[in-house]
Amino acid sequence: MQRGTSPFTPEFDDLVNTLLAEWHVPGTSIAILDGPDTFTKGYGISKYPDTPATPQTLYYTASTTKSFTAAALSLLIDDNTNTTNPLTWTTTLTTLIPSDFILPNTHATETITLEDALSHRTGLPEHSYHFCPDNSLSPKDEVRRLRHLPMTAAIREKYMYNSFMYTAVSHAIETLTGIELGVFLREEIWGPLGMDATFWKLSDVPDGGLDGEVMAGGYVWDDSSSSPSSGSTSGSTSTSSGFVEIDYPEYTELSGAGCMISNVEDYAKWIRCMMYQNEPLSKKGHAALTEPRIASMSGATNPFPGPHLYALGWRVDYYRGEKIVWHTGSIRGFGSVMMYLPDREWGLVIMGNSTMTSNQMQQVLYMDLLDGLLGTPVRERVDWGAVIREKKSRRQEELACARERLYPELPGPVLRPALEVREYVGSYWHPGYGGMDLGLDGEGTGLVADRRSQEFSMLIALEHVSGELWLARLQEMYKDPRDYEVVRAEFRLGSDGVREVGVDLEPTMDGKLIWFRRERAECKSSWLL
Repeated sequence: MQRGTSPFTPEFDDLVNTLLAEWHVPGTSIAILDGPDTFTKGYGISKYPDTPATPQTLYYTASTTKSFTAAALSLLIDDNTNTTNPLTWTTTLTTLIPSDFILPNTHATETITLEDALSHRTGLPEHSYHFCPDNSLSPKDEVRRLRHLPMTAAIREKYMYNSFMYTAVSHAIETLTGIELGVFLREEIWGPLGMDATFWKLSDVPDGGLDGEVMAGGYVWDDSSSSPSSGSTSGSTSTSSGFVEIDYPEYTELSGAGCMISNVEDYAKWIRCMMYQNEPLSKKGHAALTEPRIASMSGATNPFPGPHLYALGWRVDYYRGEKIVWHTGSIRGFGSVMMYLPDREWGLVIMGNSTMTSNQMQQVLYMDLLDGLLGTPVRERVDWGAVIREKKSRRQEELACARERLYPELPGPVLRPALEVREYVGSYWHPGYGGMDLGLDGEGTGLVADRRSQEFSMLIALEHVSGELWLARLQEMYKDPRDYEVVRAEFRLGSDGVREVGVDLEPTMDGKLIWFRRERAECKSSWLL
């Protein structure tokens, strides 16, 4: 397509509308940068029953927030060249927030740098299921939880995505500046770039926005009357369309990692700043932000051929010889992607308002756009929709044989549990993962834990296997009920009955379990020490 010509042709409109219907996404907003030109358009519904998505629609931008946290740090590094103890990318976090940043490994605590934290090479995995949003807590409180989470690699040994390290950096920035990171970003980056429709948290958004911007609703698709999101989850509202509107993901203690709110028009200004290495960032700052620090894993959300690289809040990949600097974002009810091709002076931003399906639809769409831009021959183009559906199909096959896969060498005959099932009922506690309150299931033969207060809101159903070995089904509340995890669980007994329950909640722990102790008052009172 000739430069200067809008990409939003009737054929493109048909493609987007088809993808919205196929992937069950209520609405999406798109910005495409082509040299000096920026084209924007909205499709579908931003909020039911009938508010359309527009280029001004506001969305949670999820993990694309990370690029701004790294950029803020680059400004502080640029600004302290005349100090006696200048801040650098290799400054250790413990020198900035010594009483708060403590990990289980002393060497890691003392040596993890700002650069390590921002490039996911600390050795501490995500521990996604530990996070329990509590708006009475601060980023400092979340950082202090990290000491209770097991590490699974040596520092700089491998890539391990960890959003909470960005919260640690955010806390360090706020300690250095004395102001909230969102305020710093507005003064130093959003303001200079004219990003007036970008906000740090929902309470910052004026009613109706500044120029009529409307906050999109966050949705999950419900195609089953048995879905746990269908009327049984607090904070959700069903619509006549088959979508369920869910509460906004307000996680104040996740500062710096994934809770910004913006629109594609403002993000296009950010992409243009990065693509042309413009102010307010320095040339040195731009170079640091996009310099790869570690090889990352393929993952389900990266369609590009390897090697995959991670810089500071940005992924760096190559496709058909073209460098692509980009990042995705996914949070409850919302999904986003931003990218630019520096040598082509081309970029895009796509935001959508559904859990996970937004990201799947976006992958199909941006790969189609890239193939068109780069002239990929038709015979070499991949049907990315089919690829995603095939992955989902293989996952269903794995779930069907979970018992055999997780317990390949069970003793025969199957052993009964040492105690009656009702004796396993009770409250359990882990200082990093919080509470695990087990009750009997509807049939009285299994156990259920309600962890719907977590970021990954879920029910955990335990099914007995043999002896003290169990299967744990992790059913997230805002996902397709056919899409769940099955992991190992186990109980430990003592002379006084059940002492602990362990659940395999962190994949990188190679089968080691997270152990929740029978709750005692002294456990809970010390978990933030």
